[in-house]
Amino acid sequence: MAFTATLQVTQPQYTRRVRDFTSTTPRKALGIVRPVISPDGSQIAFAALGDIHVVPASGGKPVNITNDAALDTDPAWSPDGGSLVYSSDKDSAQLQLWIRDLKGGSARQVTRLSTQPQGASFSPDAKKIVFFNVDGMWRVAQMSVLDTESGAVTKIHDTLPQPGTPTWSPDGKRVALAAVGPLSTRFREGTNQILTISTEGGEDQWHAPVPMLSIDSRGGGGPVWSPDGTKMAAIYEGTLSVWPVSKSGAPLGPPRRVTSESAHAPSWQGDSRHILYQSLDVLRIVDIETGDMRTVPLDFEWTPAVPSGRVTVHAGRLLDMTGPTPRTNVDVVIEGNRIARVSPHADANHSGGNVVDASQHTVMPGLVEFHSHLQKDFGAAQGRAWLAFGVTTVRSPGNTPYEAVEDREANEAGIRPGPRVYGTGYLMEWRRVYYKMGIAISSVSQLEMELQRAQVLEHDLIKSYVRLPDAQQKRMVEFAHSIGVPDATHEIFPAALIGVDNTEHTAATSRRGYSPKMATLQSAYDDVVQLFGKSARIFCPMISGAGTRRLFERDPALKSDPRFTLYPEWIQRQVAQQPASANPGGGGDPTGGSGKMVLDVMKAGGLVVAGTDTPNAVNLHGELMAYTMAGMSPFDALKTATVNPAKALALNAGTIEAGKLADLIVIDGDPLADVANTRKVVRVIANGRVYETSELVNPAGR
Repeated sequence: MAFTATLQVTQPQYTRRVRDFTSTTPRKALGIVRPVISPDGSQIAFAALGDIHVVPASGGKPVNITNDAALDTDPAWSPDGGSLVYSSDKDSAQLQLWIRDLKGGSARQVTRLSTQPQGASFSPDAKKIVFFNVDGMWRVAQMSVLDTESGAVTKIHDTLPQPGTPTWSPDGKRVALAAVGPLSTRFREGTNQILTISTEGGEDQWHAPVPMLSIDSRGGGGPVWSPDGTKMAAIYEGTLSVWPVSKSGAPLGPPRRVTSESAHAPSWQGDSRHILYQSLDVLRIVDIETGDMRTVPLDFEWTPAVPSGRVTVHAGRLLDMTGPTPRTNVDVVIEGNRIARVSPHADANHSGGNVVDASQHTVMPGLVEFHSHLQKDFGAAQGRAWLAFGVTTVRSPGNTPYEAVEDREANEAGIRPGPRVYGTGYLMEWRRVYYKMGIAISSVSQLEMELQRAQVLEHDLIKSYVRLPDAQQKRMVEFAHSIGVPDATHEIFPAALIGVDNTEHTAATSRRGYSPKMATLQSAYDDVVQLFGKSARIFCPMISGAGTRRLFERDPALKSDPRFTLYPEWIQRQVAQQPASANPGGGGDPTGGSGKMVLDVMKAGGLVVAGTDTPNAVNLHGELMAYTMAGMSPFDALKTATVNPAKALALNAGTIEAGKLADLIVIDGDPLADVANTRKVVRVIANGRVYETSELVNPAGR
């Protein structure tokens, strides 16, 4: 029987926070990653701005001890405090483990794996190092142990779904880590509990210090085993807790809160009494016996690297994206990182500065990847890969909170070449989680802590995930808008009622029977389409699979593109299998349900933005191809990766006009004749800097 229903929607109305990309005023460094206190309590090591830094535990100005072009991250102290182990892509294509002798200053690479080792920790006798060994997307990883004398690597556990950082028992016979324990066989989500793994081939053991209560996150929430083996510490409900354990790691009592403020990334001092942790934008050390606490003052700033000078781009064809008609023989004059003017080609424009000859090519705005979760797994090479495929801005809607900020700061400081980064921290989840980049929020007070952290760390958006209750989602939307940033979710309703800005995916996880955007027959009905249109929602479909397959079918040589060498072997294997029957980009047949939904939403007034939920930049070109396969015009498809995301991000880019930020790509071919030509990137100009594609693939000195 036919029926009608009226649903109320809310179009978000608030003042957006706009990022300042032109100021060179020094800024406080917020992206402090994995701070760890030395065994004697005298020093603190951490990763930030692309390098490993060490600072006295009394505070002061940190010393950069790596100071190289590599991505260096995840430091950990040796038991004697004389060395640090960390992950770095120095002298290698991807992250490997390095050990630095702090007294002598020398460093040596100690792994040469096809996977990406991270989260390393020395054993109590310093003879071994345990680490999680990333071998797939979003940090699925094996658990492995390195013998520091022989260099042999032994796998002690098969691949786990995004395990936490491991920590040693005092006898070196077991390691403990946070792992997701599903609550049923129907769903992958569960609670983060303690998994201990034998280093000698014994059985796994699971422990739940508080049954049904989750450790906040596997990305910075612990656990960490005290050096004397009698205690563990982890983050529960936003705060630092400690509990007694047996020699095997079994809880001997309930966790006891030792802080009342937001806490993250705990590490023990060698006395098993003091713990260093992050609280918002500061480091603190707490005495767990007396409760005494002190702040570690850091004198640590970075300066935005805004280029100076003039660059003139002579475009044979200019698609400025202000309209569908290209212009020919045009000069784009760039001063610093902004476009000064666009005018007919003239020799006078070429006096002074750098001249980019694109007279035989098409120049268009740089592309925006609206949904890809940036992670350290891919090293510094990922930033170069994005640029080499023409992507000058990436939106990352989910990461661990401090790594997300480090990505943004390293880019803006000019330390790691790559796209502009718009990102957030944890996926805000309620009590149960699956992803390591998710947080299991268990109370209203914990939600307020997370919102405060998002504000202090200057995240660009907040993402409410699958199980957040409606009242808490409404609070999150109101808070996000009060600080000028958007809120994103998978859902369409009641998200449209409370003013959520973005809906991610045509499908994807949802907890309610009525909230999925597409029905079981891969159709989106008119109620969904009108909810998108009437609320003027930002919609990121992510249907790149079939489009990417089409790219490889039409051009088999694409599999040999040298740009793919910038990725880990598991991505290179996926590329070698193309055209495949399945692709991580997902989306089904774009000529049918998913593609029709995208076109219907666009026609109804929704703002369609291109994203893929994958780390492989070629999939963004596949996403655009999928849109045209569904019937979208090439110009409208190009808008989804230029004009539309710039509007959604409040980013002064997306078109090539005077006053806009200088993000441009030079491509071989006409993208209006064939949208696949967007992948044929000859050079890219990101934030006013010119990069040749060949130099991004093979940078000097690498």
